[in-house]
Amino acid sequence: MNLLDQGKELFNKAQYDGTIEVLSEFLVHHINNADALYYRAISYRKTGDYKSSIVDFTAMLKKLPEEAIIYSERGVSYFHNKQLDLALKDMNKAVELEPENPYRYSSRAFILAYKDVDAAILDYKKAIELDPKDDIAYNNLGLLEENAGHFKEAKESFDKSNELIGYNPEKRQEKKIEPQPEIKNNTMRSLITSIFTSKAARKDFFCFLKQIFRKG
Repeated sequence: MNLLDQGKELFNKAQYDGTIEVLSEFLVHHINNADALYYRAISYRKTGDYKSSIVDFTAMLKKLPEEAIIYSERGVSYFHNKQLDLALKDMNKAVELEPENPYRYSSRAFILAYKDVDAAILDYKKAIELDPKDDIAYNNLGLLEENAGHFKEAKESFDKSNELIGYNPEKRQEKKIEPQPEIKNNTMRSLITSIFTSKAARKDFFCFLKQIFRKG
């Protein structure tokens, strides 16, 4: 198994320090390998080294300046590094490059929520317009609507999210089944968490890897 594959295997096991160590060794001889840089950049972010994560994403953009996913991921790293304006600039670029990708709007929305709730709500609505089956976008839209005092709209969004995932709290109570934690979570932290656990995020990543392989 070569170093790149070893790094990926460690990444999949959430051993991010090991991933960084192995991929750093690999990158000594393959300095512009986008695959390795991407995994290392995410690993740096997972370990809290946001500046190094930003450096790796920036290096990738020098070779792949039109890849929306790289702008989006660098934007997340900028956000964690408390550079909100740069984060939004990258998210705007990602939307510009892929205006029909719903994940671009939901990604920008979760950062906008810390600066302009109304704009974030519009982005989630756009994401839902493009992908009406995105339960996470509905859930996060409900969170923002609730925080803005739009309780009727928030309930509708939460109900739609629950419908999409097949969650029915009333039916559970009728059957006297111990209720599970509700889908909605009235904290801004859930907005961040959902970005990294959504199916859209995984799909986005795999589409990016396919593009990398095609470009050689």
